[in-house]
Amino acid sequence: MRRSSRLLNGLPPFQQGGLDSLCGLYSIINAERIINHSTDEETQILFDDLIGFLSRRGLLGKFLIGGILHPQMLLILDKVVGKKRISNVDIPWRGVPNPDLTTFWKSMQYFLDGTPGRAIILGLMGYHEHWTVIEKITNRSILLYDSALIKRLPRNFCTTVYAKGQRKHVLLPAQTYFLSNNQHIIDQYDT
Repeated sequence: MRRSSRLLNGLPPFQQGGLDSLCGLYSIINAERIINHSTDEETQILFDDLIGFLSRRGLLGKFLIGGILHPQMLLILDKVVGKKRISNVDIPWRGVPNPDLTTFWKSMQYFLDGTPGRAIILGLMGYHEHWTVIEKITNRSILLYDSALIKRLPRNFCTTVYAKGQRKHVLLPAQTYFLSNNQHIIDQYDT
């Protein structure tokens, strides 16, 4: 595994290789690292568990080349990460009509309100076809803890609908995971 020299929360994000499509796995690893402040050794064990799981199911080559889709991400979060590493995995926008950018943005801000032990895995389309981790969100930007070293997404470049003009980053609410080591998840619809 390569690591960047960029430090957030005192721990560098682990990076995916330049030719693989494992951003989904790295988003899980980096989210777990934010939530639990995992050591390098603990992170290596999680990586090994993820690779072993995919290998046993004959999916490693497919995901290495083609990436991980939403249904597989759910399976991996449930079967590998589960309750021993992340207590709660919530997908508040799954099965809900696509919210406008302001509604979605506020729900992410509300969840990442400074409470430790929380992270959001975000699915992206448009300029990037990518899984990433939101570490912090302000009124103007999403700050990322990302395996491809994407640092931030300015709000005025984001949308939840279609990439058009300067709005080249399509945020995918139905493919966004609110993760926590807390036993209580805040109801996202109270925002």
